[in-house]
Amino acid sequence: MRSERDLLGEALRDLQKGETVERALSRILRRYGGTYADYVRIMGDVRDRATREEIPPLEAAKRLSQA
Repeated sequence: MRSERDLLGEALRDLQKGETVERALSRILRRYGGTYADYVRIMGDVRDRATREEIPPLEAAKRLSQA
């Protein structure tokens, strides 16, 4: 499977109008055969960063995909 960074980057590029990063990531993970555990782990990282830096989850996902 692809790296967390690649999956987040693809989810951000594939983000549809009005869609959350959570929904986009879920779709991308299904496309590559990822599991719910993968989703929970990646979104946990996104939410942790968002909370720590006091930024929205979308911005946290962007920063993690570029790290």
